[in-house]
Formats: sequence, structure tokens, C-alpha cells
Amino acid sequence: MRRILFAAAALSLLSACEEPPAACNSAAARELATVDRLIAETRADIARGYRLETAPPANVAFCVGGQNNNVGLSFCSDGARTRKVPIDPAAEKRKLDNLEARRSALAAQAEADRRACAAGQA
Repeated sequence: MRRILFAAAALSLLSACEEPPAACNSAAARELATVDRLIAETRADIARGYRLETAPPANVAFCVGGQNNNVGLSFCSDGARTRKVPIDPAAEKRKLDNLEARRSALAAQAEADRRACAAGQA
């Protein structure tokens, strides 16, 4: 019985130690992470001069016969293919500028949300 009470007390103490950033992860903070990822991708695209796109795998199958004796053509690719797509550097630069402006606004909003959440938990 003592072990159960001790374990319950330890778990309750550990749950009270949750970090405020994990507890206060706002929508603005999640969107900020997405915008950071897009900024990194756009910078890489500008540096490379092209964008990498993933094409779905190509599957072709033509079979004649019964369930146990198939005859025919079968071509299957087990993975997606990556292809290079040319970009317009000026358009990508404008997109990067817009993302960076959006990032600064989101960073301010995320920080305000985190402070408000931390103040509410204190």
C-alpha cells in the first residue's frame, strides 16, 4: 500500500514539473515553425537555382491469366522520384521577403502568447 501511495505522490510531483514552453505551445508558435521551414526551403531553392519536387511512384501492371498463373507486363517503382523544377529567382526572392515579414509578426505573437500562458500558470 505504501508503494502505491509513494508512486502516486511521485507521479503527481513529476506532472507539476511540466515545462511552460511545452504547455504553452500556441498556434502562432506552430505556424512559426512552419514558416521557418518554408524560409529554409526557399533559401535552399534560391541557392541551388531550382526546386526539388517529389513525384509519386509510377506503377504499371498488365496481367492476363488466372489467380495462380499470371502472364503479362509488370513494372513497379517502390519509391517516389525527385525531379528538378526551374524557378524564377525574382519570384522566389519576393516569396522569401514575404515569409520573413510574416515570421517577424508571428514571432512577436508567439512570444506574447507564451508570456500570457506563463503568467496564467504562475
